[in-house]
Amino acid sequence: MSARNTAEADRRHWFYDNRLLVCAFCLLAFVVIFWQVSRFEGFQPIFTCARDQDVDRGLLSAGMRACMSDATSQAAQARCMHVVYVLACTEERWR
Repeated sequence: MSARNTAEADRRHWFYDNRLLVCAFCLLAFVVIFWQVSRFEGFQPIFTCARDQDVDRGLLSAGMRACMSDATSQAAQARCMHVVYVLACTEERWR
């Protein structure tokens, strides 16, 4: 029985025997995953306008007037400005 346990212990990797390393790896993976998700989910745009001249100014001003009147908070105004800017962009540059 002990020979079997020894064989199983030899097959385990040294990394898994160290609880601190496993916890540190899990924490780091958790932080990296949520950092990437937060970058993708609106904190950084997926694309931007290629140049300032690539924005349809008429659509931008009409959209700003329309959605800014309905925005109730500063966060809603920021979302509104971002969405209208993206919609008014005529030529995108992807990240």
